[in-house]
Amino acid sequence: MASSTPVAATPQAVMGHVQKLGDADPDFRFMALNDLLHLLTTAKPDFLQHDYNVAARTVDNIIKTLDDQNGEVQNLAIKCLGPLVGKIPPTIVAPMMDKLSSLKLKNSVDNAVSSLALRQVLIALPRPLPGTPVTSEVSNAYTAVNRVLIPRLIGQTPQTRSASDKINLPEIPVGLLQDSKEISVEAVDVLIEVVRCFGPLLDQYEVEAMLKVVMGLLESEQASSVVKKRAVVAISMLAVYLADEHLETVVTTLTGGLARPDATSVSRRLYISILGSMARSIPARFGTHLPKTVNFIFNELAEDKLEAHMEKMSDGDDLGQEFNEVREAALVALEAFLASCPQEMRQFTDLVISSCLRYLKFDPNYAVDEDEEMEDDSEEEEEEDDDDEFDADDGFEDDDDDASWKVRRCAAKAIYTLVATRGSGDLLENGVLYNAAAPTLVKRMDEREETVRLEVISALSLLIRKTGEGLHTESIAFDELEPDFVVQMPISRKRRRQSSGGGSNMSRSMAGTGLVSPVLEKSSLHGPRAELTTLTPSIVKISTKQLKGKTISTKQAIISLLDDLVSVLRGGLADHFGTLISLILDAVKPAGSSSISSSLATGGGTASATPSSLRVAALKLISDISKTHSSAILQPYLTQIVSGVTSAVHDRFYKISSEGIRTSEELVKAITPPRSRGSALKYKEELEKLYTVIMDRAAANDADAEVRQRAIHGLGVLISRTSAADSEALLSKDKREAALTVLRERLKNETTRLASVRAVDNVAAFANTPGQLDKGWIQDVALELSAQLRKANRPLRGSSIAALKHLVLCKAAEGKLEPSTIQGIVSALMPTVTNADAHLLGPSLLILADLVKNNAKLVMTNETVSALCELLKSHLAAIVLDQLLTLIGSIGESGAGGPLMNGLLQNVSIAGDPVVVGKVIGALLVTGGASSGVSIDSFVSELQTSSQGGDEARICLALAVLGEAGMRLGTNSPLKPDLFLSQFHAEPDKVSLAAAIALGRAGSGNVPDFLPTILAEMKKGGNTQYLLIQSIKEILQSVSDQSTDLRDQAVSIWDQLLQASDNADNKVVCAECVGRLATLDPTNFMPKLQALLKDESTGVRGMAVQAVRYTLPECDEAFDAVLRNMLIDMLLIMLQDEDMEIRRLAMTTLNSAAHNKPDFILPHLGQLMPFVLNESVVKPELVREVMLGPFKHTVDDGLEVRKSAYETLYALMETAFTRINNIDFYDRVVAGLKDDNDIRQLCNLMVTKLIVIDPDETARRLDAIADAYRGVLSVKLKENAVKQDVEKQEEANKSILRVTLLLGEKMKAVTGNAGAATSNAGVTSTWTGYWEWVNKDFERQLKGLREENKELHTRMV
Repeated sequence: MASSTPVAATPQAVMGHVQKLGDADPDFRFMALNDLLHLLTTAKPDFLQHDYNVAARTVDNIIKTLDDQNGEVQNLAIKCLGPLVGKIPPTIVAPMMDKLSSLKLKNSVDNAVSSLALRQVLIALPRPLPGTPVTSEVSNAYTAVNRVLIPRLIGQTPQTRSASDKINLPEIPVGLLQDSKEISVEAVDVLIEVVRCFGPLLDQYEVEAMLKVVMGLLESEQASSVVKKRAVVAISMLAVYLADEHLETVVTTLTGGLARPDATSVSRRLYISILGSMARSIPARFGTHLPKTVNFIFNELAEDKLEAHMEKMSDGDDLGQEFNEVREAALVALEAFLASCPQEMRQFTDLVISSCLRYLKFDPNYAVDEDEEMEDDSEEEEEEDDDDEFDADDGFEDDDDDASWKVRRCAAKAIYTLVATRGSGDLLENGVLYNAAAPTLVKRMDEREETVRLEVISALSLLIRKTGEGLHTESIAFDELEPDFVVQMPISRKRRRQSSGGGSNMSRSMAGTGLVSPVLEKSSLHGPRAELTTLTPSIVKISTKQLKGKTISTKQAIISLLDDLVSVLRGGLADHFGTLISLILDAVKPAGSSSISSSLATGGGTASATPSSLRVAALKLISDISKTHSSAILQPYLTQIVSGVTSAVHDRFYKISSEGIRTSEELVKAITPPRSRGSALKYKEELEKLYTVIMDRAAANDADAEVRQRAIHGLGVLISRTSAADSEALLSKDKREAALTVLRERLKNETTRLASVRAVDNVAAFANTPGQLDKGWIQDVALELSAQLRKANRPLRGSSIAALKHLVLCKAAEGKLEPSTIQGIVSALMPTVTNADAHLLGPSLLILADLVKNNAKLVMTNETVSALCELLKSHLAAIVLDQLLTLIGSIGESGAGGPLMNGLLQNVSIAGDPVVVGKVIGALLVTGGASSGVSIDSFVSELQTSSQGGDEARICLALAVLGEAGMRLGTNSPLKPDLFLSQFHAEPDKVSLAAAIALGRAGSGNVPDFLPTILAEMKKGGNTQYLLIQSIKEILQSVSDQSTDLRDQAVSIWDQLLQASDNADNKVVCAECVGRLATLDPTNFMPKLQALLKDESTGVRGMAVQAVRYTLPECDEAFDAVLRNMLIDMLLIMLQDEDMEIRRLAMTTLNSAAHNKPDFILPHLGQLMPFVLNESVVKPELVREVMLGPFKHTVDDGLEVRKSAYETLYALMETAFTRINNIDFYDRVVAGLKDDNDIRQLCNLMVTKLIVIDPDETARRLDAIADAYRGVLSVKLKENAVKQDVEKQEEANKSILRVTLLLGEKMKAVTGNAGAATSNAGVTSTWTGYWEWVNKDFERQLKGLREENKELHTRMV
């Protein structure tokens, strides 16, 4: 019996339990094994290593117990073998395996016991791990497997016979997989376990022998179907370790079997399954064999075979099951080909689509003509509604003989995979997916079998999401930038069930300001979105029917699909509100117990679809509909919608309650002005209902934290939208004050503080009416927000400074801040000014600028002056220059600039950046007037004095001050151009450049006096021309496009710039000026700029390309309207230029367009990408050898263009990856990893991002990446290499090793093994070998990088 006290793990204790295994009572034997199992599990690994006799006797007795008559004793004996293997001496492992493999059971009827025991032993043995050398323990374990188990598996072969015939050996027993009487599934599992655990150590002849044995099982008549299915798995695992020539033999054998006309359907199904499994396990190597194998798959899915089958069925032959099984296997294999070898499958796209659609419609027992079905839909709609309760049982659902639904499901999965691998590139843009696949998918949404229906809806949802990927919106309001408090749906292991997987990606693309009522965009006449728009009525029609059903999984999938549709089209359901809204609201209502049980029973195993998740999805759809549709369309249904949503807010489940509040927030935006201007009062009652539920959740202490945070944010939106003059009648003053009180109280609570700060930010941003906020509330909240600036929580600090800025600057707070409050705010802001936190610095300066207007004495303390002087000495002053000048202007206007001016002149002076300090002093000089204590004449005198003394720093500072002062004084400025021109030197130097910039700065305030002088000087030519162009650039950048003075001179400037651009030194700055002229007057100058791209002069064309690039960051609407129609033509002209340097500049222009105008180029990527991809290829004709003394040096003239091409690819990856064909893109990235060091570094950076953006394709390319990295890391420098080369190589290696670590971590997360490319491939791919090699040869560097990463992570946390 089991002892009550633990027994020490000693050999004697083991023997005590072993002796009881011979007891006649099975209970005693069971308890003895149980105690032995516990003892072995807790014992030290080596406690039996030196006691051979005890270990041997233990093994013998446990093996004997495997033949026990009692099944429970047998099971426990098998469990004991695992922990026992690690404790016994290595010399006993081989005899133990021998006994287990040859065990003949006498008392037991279960023949699988020995195989189960062997599996247990194999799992427990030490196995090789990637990145570590083979240890002695692993070597000993493999030796035992190699000597005993593998021969027992493969049977008699030449290698298993002794070389000497003189020794009489017993006959080799029949192999475990060759015994015709009993081939068990478990025996195949033993072989699979051997390959999985020890695959990297297997000899080639062993792999081939095992493969031969397993292939024999497929032909064996004695092997059961289950054995053959496991044999397919074994072959796919063995294929990983096969040599290429033998792999080709295997593929030839399989295709030969499929080509035989007399092959049985079972054989064909198995051969096809093997091909699919091999594609998944060795995608890169199998890809070369794909063209000759895929045709056999298409042959099985051909139209003629389907017609022949249907004819036989109509004749009464019952061939359904065999036919269906082969078709199912073919479609599964096709899906594997698409997922694993997408590049090789591109040429077969049309065949794939036609085959999949053919069998998506394959339903032999439910024949309805498609056209008739669509025509009769409207006539039979009412009848269908009445018969809806019988949909789930239409006469075939329970018919075991009808397995055609499995074929349809596999076809739907294959289409899903096609969309997933090709939906981001050509197939979507050229309309193939929408014209060929989408109509059939929409029709099959009405599928009668639940599991097939879910797959079809999932595939259609993915297509819709792919259509919306990469769409950009113009702006996102600050109240849309909070983190998403609502937890998304539980992630299902079945990826295709979660059709709402793209929801989070869509939320940002749908984020709108809520300030104007959204209008459905007019979709273009062509393109994916236009095609989706035409399909919408059909989708809604079938969705309406499905939403009337009772199965939760289908309803959730349909609602998620509609959500995706709304997200992509940014509306689109306006014409269908009448039919959809009531059905969606029905889904929001709590379900009864009967419907829950029935839905789960018929859900087809979709565990992610529950009544709660359905309600959350329905609420999210209502929220997105409210966000993307016009309020005028929503208004007739508002009463109904508000009633349904408010009931969900009080739900006990926090996710439903939180989503309900989020939806309520969107409804508030839809009801209130400015979206519902003029009609909002009609819905005052609905608004009060929303206020009541949101207020209740925000004030409740028993609500979940997430619910409270979301409610507080909703409260902020509600108050902000009902406080303006045109909306204050919507909510009574008492209710508004009660809500503000709740916000103030929640601001002091740790768990709700961040949400409250953001809600206050919302309220303050819209408080545009004096008296809108209570004076006491303003004081309390302002001081509370100021206190948060000292907290360690960075998001809280950032949100608090933004809220404080809006509160101080809002009209409702004008004149209401008490002196004590102002002092508190100023003292809280001082640390942010001196602590060099750029994130907080800008808003802090703007707050001080507002406060100093009426409270100069409270703000301009000695501490403030000192802090500003210290700021001007740091590099941060240039980052926040605009805010700093705003503050300086306010200080000057308030008449309190004297102390600051003294500080600037005495403490800062030339200690800071002259340009920044000069602008600050100049601004203070002009705005402060006499109060600043100095005059403009004193700086003119300082300039002349410093010029005589040759003090360059003081000259530059004086020029910067005078330039800023001249700009601000305008026509009242006493300064003349000659003052600045006198500082120009023969050769452009620091002083000359400062004088040129000051001349332009002063000239921008007085264009009529300065510009003619500058143009006249330019005509003279000479070295000063470059400086004068700098002055013109400064003028162009400073003046507005409304300046009539500039417009009169614009043509003259243009002509002068074109003449000056002939000089190579002037080209870049001329391009900037030409670009700026084009943005100031796009109607006149953009056509001229386009014409310059075809100019005969290479220099002019180059300047024009750069000018186009400089125009792209501009955001002017008038300019964008002109540019939109011209940009693509201009890019195509410059990308096809014959000059290589211009093509390089064209790449940089496209790069800039990808960052600044992605919406303009996205629809035309198909035209632009081929040029970029072509320029990224190494051109051998541009590579030449030159002699440098006695040495040959290779020069690549195309390198710079190639670098620009890769930089452009990088930019497109960040902004438009979903619109690029990822297969072509990856080809260039992998090629770049073998290119020049600079390109390789950029490609390394791309790989780190692609790991996250496209992990599937990254995993497929691991072997190619490993080859490229190994090639670089293997380079050995000569002993006499210079220090620069050594450092360059170390940096290159470090970059590669850093990416290698990231890839290893990703593979570990996906497969559980950093050295495994796929979960199936175990530890043997090229990547695996590379991973092991790197961990061995670069152990020290990897250790250092891991420590760096760890330290960085700790610092960030």
